[in-house]
Amino acid sequence: MQTMADERSLYRLLKLTYDEKASDLHLKVGKAPAIRVDGHIRHVEGFKFNKHDFDHIIEVLLSPEQEEQFKKNHEIDFAYALEGICRFRVNLYLDLNGAGAVFRVIPYRVMDFDEIGLPIAARKLIEQPNGLILITGPTGAGKTSTMASYLSYVNKNARRHVVTIEDPIEYQFEDDQSFFNQRQVGVDCLSFYNGLLTVLRQDPDIVVVGEMREPETISLTLNAAETGKLVIATLHTSSAVSTAERIVNVFPEDRQHQILLQLSMVLRGVVSQTLLPRSDGGRVAAFEVLINTSAVRSLIADGKIHMLPSYLETGAEVGMTTMEMSLAQLVKDRVVKKEDAYSVAPNPAALRKILNEPPV
Repeated sequence: MQTMADERSLYRLLKLTYDEKASDLHLKVGKAPAIRVDGHIRHVEGFKFNKHDFDHIIEVLLSPEQEEQFKKNHEIDFAYALEGICRFRVNLYLDLNGAGAVFRVIPYRVMDFDEIGLPIAARKLIEQPNGLILITGPTGAGKTSTMASYLSYVNKNARRHVVTIEDPIEYQFEDDQSFFNQRQVGVDCLSFYNGLLTVLRQDPDIVVVGEMREPETISLTLNAAETGKLVIATLHTSSAVSTAERIVNVFPEDRQHQILLQLSMVLRGVVSQTLLPRSDGGRVAAFEVLINTSAVRSLIADGKIHMLPSYLETGAEVGMTTMEMSLAQLVKDRVVKKEDAYSVAPNPAALRKILNEPPV
């Protein structure tokens, strides 16, 4: 029967995506699927979904309520589990050909700090009793894995009540030493903003904000960090400096001074990351780490964000590092190729200087 073949084909494709250690599966009507392996797109022959197939897949994947949301918004984010294998974060959307979907692999097993390569100073941030930790980077940089490693560490080593607000829920946690409540936007709460409005009534020790998007959510996140809670949040920014700039610039000018003061007081650190190919296959993360020392706090409060890079470069004694320093170490350790490091370096000239190479 055609519909059964559709479901079997989807299952086989998702299993293939996991088995090939791909990060993503791409589907669209009338075209061969593609998977992303080590950052590169690779087409998968032998599969193709027509509009009828895709319509049935949508019926299988979505609840009636989600179908209505998809029809209304022409896109939807949700999670899907391949039982006993892994979970997927799914984005379903419409394009020129009809429907399309991207399945991002979310393994059941959470990587620990060593596997991720998280710098020591970044690891210690999770031991702070309160304040704000920001995990930033472009899409596909591994932010979700880093967030999960923090929560796994807490679950194994501390007795805390953790409340997460996510869109969608990616890694699921079973209570160990800590007690978890995971809320999905659109299912358990209407939005990040609505979830944050009531989160303090739920007696949390740690609050996780899947993504700070609009000013209202950012403001409530900062407020939660002011109340003595430890708040962990993600942002789609490429560096510690751009993170501070992004937070401030989403607000009107007459509020920016207040936001700068608030951010300077609650921030504990910023962990910015990117992924690049390993020289022996697979991918590895490079990190930039900003620690909110008294000097950094003063710069943020005074609005002198443009001066942060110089403090990053000279803050090694407290564990700070620039992205170029992290990339240079990966090159020196022969973990990554020099050309790959240059391709993702925000400041290639700075990387050349660290590697003692002549300027171009």
